[in-house]
Amino acid sequence: GQAAERAWSRGANRACGTPWLRLWRWYEAQRTLPAPVEAPEAPADEQATARQRVEHAVRAVGDAAATGLPVAWGQAVREAAARGADGLPEALDELALDSTVPDTGGSRITGGPYGGGGRPPRPGWWPVAVLVQVSMTVLQVLGALWLVGQIVGVVPPNLGVPALMMLTGIVGGPCVEWSCRMAAKGPARRYGHEAERRLRDAAAACGRARVLDPVAAELLRYREVREQYVRVAGLSTTGR
Repeated sequence: GQAAERAWSRGANRACGTPWLRLWRWYEAQRTLPAPVEAPEAPADEQATARQRVEHAVRAVGDAAATGLPVAWGQAVREAAARGADGLPEALDELALDSTVPDTGGSRITGGPYGGGGRPPRPGWWPVAVLVQVSMTVLQVLGALWLVGQIVGVVPPNLGVPALMMLTGIVGGPCVEWSCRMAAKGPARRYGHEAERRLRDAAAACGRARVLDPVAAELLRYREVREQYVRVAGLSTTGR
């Protein structure tokens, strides 16, 4: 979720930044070859801790489901939960990798739930901000050309207007970029929370399919056998 939030903010900064800054970033990107992006490996102790937490959670589920059952059926329920725990951490890791894609900034952002190759969606005000930034750049260029024309004697001397145009463009560009950065914080946070929620839902579905459904199947078998036993016991009592 935090990686998705950072990716959304980074995309907003790139889209709403000044054209000169964007040109400089493009030049830097062309000059330096991007390093291959790999998913960061968690330390061994963190992996072991995560695996222990998963196993502990599965044991807790099995013990809770087996409460009140006969010993044999309780053991069957616990074994069903334990079988689901085998490979569950690896399945969760694979699910996380399949649900994320690397972005250009080196982070990994949720891609599966949103589509579009993992690109964060753009709000409607981004094109307006880009248009304003282009206008600020046009003012700078026109002011500079006007001053050059005055220097070479093509345009009548008038320093006030071109200087004001250049100053407006120079000051207005960073102001627009700062405003967009502030406005992007809320949507970026919501995007990160939504990405995290969808990944949590996918992980919960994986745990449900591997652990809860087999446990529920064993409980259903116990219920059916118990009903059959009660029925047969009732018939035997009636026969006597």
